[in-house]
Amino acid sequence: MKKIYSKLKSLAVLSALIGGTSFVNAQVYVVGDGQTAYSVSDNGKVVVLNTVDNNFYWTPEKGIHLLGEIASDTSNSGHPLVTADGKKIAVMVAKPETGVNQMSIYDIESDTWKYLGGLGGVSDNETSSVWGMSADGKYISGLGATKDGSFHGIVWNEATGFTDLKTDGEYYSRANGISDDGKIVVGWHDTDFDRWGVYWENGERHQVLDQDGYEVLELAGVSGNGKWMIGATGEDVAMRYSKETGVQLIEHPKQGFYFNGAATAINTDGSVIVGFYRPWPGPAFMGEGFIWTEKTGRVELNEYVKSLGYDDLGITFALPLGMSKDGTKIVGLGKTDEGVVSFLISLPKLATTEVNTVKFDIYPNPSSDVINIESKGKVTASVLYNMAGQKVLDSDKKQINISSLPTGTYILKTTIDGKDVTKKVMKK
Repeated sequence: MKKIYSKLKSLAVLSALIGGTSFVNAQVYVVGDGQTAYSVSDNGKVVVLNTVDNNFYWTPEKGIHLLGEIASDTSNSGHPLVTADGKKIAVMVAKPETGVNQMSIYDIESDTWKYLGGLGGVSDNETSSVWGMSADGKYISGLGATKDGSFHGIVWNEATGFTDLKTDGEYYSRANGISDDGKIVVGWHDTDFDRWGVYWENGERHQVLDQDGYEVLELAGVSGNGKWMIGATGEDVAMRYSKETGVQLIEHPKQGFYFNGAATAINTDGSVIVGFYRPWPGPAFMGEGFIWTEKTGRVELNEYVKSLGYDDLGITFALPLGMSKDGTKIVGLGKTDEGVVSFLISLPKLATTEVNTVKFDIYPNPSSDVINIESKGKVTASVLYNMAGQKVLDSDKKQINISSLPTGTYILKTTIDGKDVTKKVMKK
């Protein structure tokens, strides 16, 4: 029995701040203040986040900053997205002169805005919203209000402006992702019965069917090269699709009516995919994230992180939502003993051997006064952060006095033999 799309369309409104720390050789970062991290640059130095009523971006130099404003008495829509080089952000904000929410581009270096408008329609003070973007920001896909009161998938590019992908009759559609050359767009299109996954190639719409001829749910994204598309089947199984192979399942042994999955992000060549599986009904943070490659298949994200010798900081990486175009940075929503947080994971390039193999331990842990760093390598610097990403202590010794700190959980980042490694520290 097929389930309606509605149970997948509210993936998250929660999110996270990312702490102001160095990302050289970084591994896992966590802060949790309510925002959702959706997108990250290739070098991990720009992360964009949102809430129901605002958008934010983070850089190591500036920390967390408000990203424009949403019109009053309206809700946020779409996803804030950053280019691969971290220079531009596409996001829905209100144009100050009109107060209408619309696709916009923020240039970080020049601190300037470009407001893009829409198809000419306005509904609930919104004319267009961002859902996908090419790596260089020259193409943006999303949702646009039409003059006749409908909503259509749209594509904007800097040369020709907006293209209406149109729909059959009065149905709605949305463009969730776009290839780097702008030729392949993925998303969904309504029918009399439900909302199904489609893609547009050079403006022509195609429906995606699984191996048994059934419709798939919305397509969430597309690889930069335009070959691979991701999402979920009508039976809520994570999948990828190409015109050559058809639907390929990314399965879980527990998958079924009450345990659902979807692929949420993909890198440029389609070699790395992240997504989730979780109980249904239930909150998104109760699930488990995964990473998929052709070599490894689906691997639970926590297991993968631990296999690299990384400390997961006690986070269950429940809901990966975004990934850098090169496949080395992952952002999303996680769960700890203290509650829901957001995470940023910095992975080695999968085609190389850049795995950080530095081994170290902290003892005693928990501790009420001092902690000791045990490692065969040379410790040159240590910084202790609270769970809001704020630096609270630093040291160049193998012993750190934490007696003055409040009881709670902290993250210790230690530089050993020139490499940064992290562990969770408990102050009792």
